[in-house]
Amino acid sequence: MRATRAAKPVRDILFVASSGHELGHLGIDSFIERRPGLVSAAKAWIHLGANIGAARGPGNNLQASDDEMETMMADVMTRAGLRIDRRLPRGVVPRGEAENVHRAGGRYISVIGNNDLFHDTSDRGAQAVDLNMIERFARAFGIVATSLAAA
Repeated sequence: MRATRAAKPVRDILFVASSGHELGHLGIDSFIERRPGLVSAAKAWIHLGANIGAARGPGNNLQASDDEMETMMADVMTRAGLRIDRRLPRGVVPRGEAENVHRAGGRYISVIGNNDLFHDTSDRGAQAVDLNMIERFARAFGIVATSLAAA
């Protein structure tokens, strides 16, 4: 958020924190339903998926609607020293809330991590998170967001 504000974007940027992931994405469904046409009209959606920066069982899955979006995120992640362990093939429905954007015809980038403790009571506290990795992801997403907002 700070990176995009400092860049003085030429377009509006909406930040959405949704709940209901475990209940079929109820939060993002509600957000989208109340804003007809938003998904396809947006320049792009960036989904910061579950488990980015997880300390146990790390692995990053890159999901993108098209080659341009994937290349943009992959280049920034590589420069930040972040691994890409899996890339979702084109046409495959992505995981997480990017699924909602995909089904509604929007452009998106989504990164989802792997975590041995996902949805486990042990998945909390300093031992579950790699703060250095979180910082690198924050910078990477900031670069991509400011780039998309400037054009």
